Amino acid sequence: MSLPQRRPEGTARILHTSDWHLGMSRWFLDADAQPRFDEARLAAVERLFDIARSRDCEAIVVAGDVFDSNFLEPRTWRRALDVLRRTPVPLYLLPGNHDSLDPSSVYRQPEFEGLEQGGSAGGRVLRNSEAQEVRPGLVIIGAPLLSRYGAEDVVGRALSAVREDCGAAPPGEARVLVGHGRVQSWGSEMALDVIDVDGAVAACEQRLVDYIALGDTHSAMRLHDSGRAWYSGSPEVTDYREEDGTGEAASGFALIVDIAADPLGGDSPAKVAVEQVPVGQWTFAAVDGRMDGPEDVQALVERLDRFPHPRTTVVKYGLEGTIDLATSGKLERQLDELRPKFAALYPRHSRDRVHVVPGESEIAEAFPTAGVVGRVAEELSLLAQTTPEAEDALKLLYRLSHTQDGK
Repeated sequence: MSLPQRRPEGTARILHTSDWHLGMSRWFLDADAQPRFDEARLAAVERLFDIARSRDCEAIVVAGDVFDSNFLEPRTWRRALDVLRRTPVPLYLLPGNHDSLDPSSVYRQPEFEGLEQGGSAGGRVLRNSEAQEVRPGLVIIGAPLLSRYGAEDVVGRALSAVREDCGAAPPGEARVLVGHGRVQSWGSEMALDVIDVDGAVAACEQRLVDYIALGDTHSAMRLHDSGRAWYSGSPEVTDYREEDGTGEAASGFALIVDIAADPLGGDSPAKVAVEQVPVGQWTFAAVDGRMDGPEDVQALVERLDRFPHPRTTVVKYGLEGTIDLATSGKLERQLDELRPKFAALYPRHSRDRVHVVPGESEIAEAFPTAGVVGRVAEELSLLAQTTPEAEDALKLLYRLSHTQDGK
């Protein structure tokens, strides 16, 4: 759905985002790529600010996990604060499970107490479920996590407080509840912290609140047919998209949310409309394929060449098949040439099942002398049929011999 560029009259408009995970590190990023990834996450925040400004949003809500941890180096959160202070509209930060409001919370640093600079903009940490007025007619309500591992439905807890303290919204007032957490258990687990989406949407129908802005899952996702509850997903990628569309399939977005509450009151719930807008610039992709001959090496190279921005792309590849020594050497040379172009390019060991079986004449041609190297190659060729380490050693020996021969 595409919303008007400017906020319609009589409508409240917010930008819903979550799971920034500032300070996140990834083991597969080297000393060159990791700083660029760090900067990209802050740059995504600046793009969110640009979107809020250009699309006439009245507030930005960040539904948890602004930071990847409560135990970051001070320079990480201080750099973030420098960006946050430049928000063009009121900014509401919700503590999530990674940056929960426990005694060690990053939000207990004195600098966060002074984040709000007065006026119409500034940042605010949602430390409780008290209603925060953006302006008359637009209210934000938080459901912060007080510890990393929850023992209750925090959204349900916040809705109970709204019901007791505020009751239904008055005519024309739009209310946004900001929460963080999972919406289903996995397996046979009976989790107490699962958010009851149906119960939250029922509260919207009763006008306790109008929209449920959630974080936790890093892909944007509508959680109810009514469109009143969404995960925004992370604005910059954090994990891999699989080729079948599973995995982290819809990160890199934020949500523009329009809420039109009836100014005359009545029993009708507010009208809610949501637009996904692209934000992210990095790509994490999982690539799988067959490898049975030289033509498959070329096909893989062509697939990798089709990524438009390799400097901001991470690829893990899983290959399976059986190839000879020459094809194995070609595969490794091609990957070695491509690797510096990418933020990271590495084998997915759980799915990397390429077996090297020398052709009938390869050992004799590669190691023509009957000396020690030739005998070692013959031994490794036999062992390689059952021993992965011998296969690796044979491939290395083959590459070394060809390097020395200038091939």
